[in-house]
Amino acid sequence: MTTKPLTTTPCVGLCSTVFGDCVCRGCMRFIHEVIDWNRYNDEQKTVIWQRLDEHLRIILPQFVRIYDPIKLINVMQAQHIPYRADHIWRCVYDLLCTSEKRFLALGDCGFALKAGCSFTDIHQQLYTLATAYYERDFLRAQHWLDDHDD
Repeated sequence: MTTKPLTTTPCVGLCSTVFGDCVCRGCMRFIHEVIDWNRYNDEQKTVIWQRLDEHLRIILPQFVRIYDPIKLINVMQAQHIPYRADHIWRCVYDLLCTSEKRFLALGDCGFALKAGCSFTDIHQQLYTLATAYYERDFLRAQHWLDDHDD
């Protein structure tokens, strides 16, 4: 089994924080997480991965139906994509990303997009959720600090 350590970077090489986004449209990390990633310890990196994976667990079931998890894992192995079998939604997302970059028949992957759904829809919903988390957690905290900075 190929295991993807949670402490590897989530970067997918499509960083939008350089254009001023507070949430990267590529990996969905917050700007400060992108900037400080190499300074974080394994525990801090794991917490970020857990949030990213939780977002996948929230969003993907709305768009994807898994019908053969074993086939999904077999495709991950055949494609030499690191994975964690206990993070099935991360596997689905990684295969969707792979299919965007190179030919990969999703019909052979053990899951299917629900009717009328696309990877663009999924990506937009993930970005919307990540942005909402950023605004809730970090902007609200910043406003509180600004209000109490005496």
